[in-house]
Amino acid sequence: MSQSKLAKFLDLTDEQLEEFGIDEDSIHEDSGNSGDMVYSYYFNVPEDMDKEILEEKGWRIGDRIELPIWLFDKPDSPEEE
Repeated sequence: MSQSKLAKFLDLTDEQLEEFGIDEDSIHEDSGNSGDMVYSYYFNVPEDMDKEILEEKGWRIGDRIELPIWLFDKPDSPEEE
């Protein structure tokens, strides 16, 4: 099974994402004030995130991690098939 685009982008494994509860339910749309258009996606670093990952990424618990909109575009680009 190939690694998800989100895992590749964050340089984590799918297992690490699952372990720390980073999934579609924890990823939110940033649609600005109007709510008419999605500008990006984000998640907040969960409290149970591994300390080694926090140090490696420079993240702190509760940080907002921005994710580009193209990461969730469908269908996958040809080079990912």
